[in-house]
Amino acid sequence: MNLRCGTPRDIPALNAIAIESKAHWGYSMEQLQAWLEDLSVTEDSLVARPVCVAEEGGEPIGFAQVATDTDPWELWALWVHPRHMGSGAGKALLAWARAFAAAGGQTELAIDSDPNASGFYEHCGARRVGAVAAPIAGSPERTRPQLRLPTR
Repeated sequence: MNLRCGTPRDIPALNAIAIESKAHWGYSMEQLQAWLEDLSVTEDSLVARPVCVAEEGGEPIGFAQVATDTDPWELWALWVHPRHMGSGAGKALLAWARAFAAAGGQTELAIDSDPNASGFYEHCGARRVGAVAAPIAGSPERTRPQLRLPTR
């Protein structure tokens, strides 16, 4: 697996990975469509929200995006294609995000987590600091865990 900086040419592949990864958790196509804008990497976002791409054989298999325009900086996205979940790509991308934030002087990284991903982040050292209501059709009590990950 290779890690490299994301470029505008990667955007279509990254957006496909985000949708396929989110769909892995069983969300409906209607819900995924409602989230499409929030899940999408745009060329404009690459400036304030750098991307690291994990690839195998020259093909993207996952990516992380860190928002540097928030305080504290936030893990804006971390997606691994479902075929590559459990391969270590997620941990490698999270390690990149953590090191990137530390190099930028951040002591912690904020994470607005999908409920299905919070266990991964907590296993990697993040701590829960709250939750926000995030109801969806069929799950009116759904919340998104709010986490903080020390950068060192």
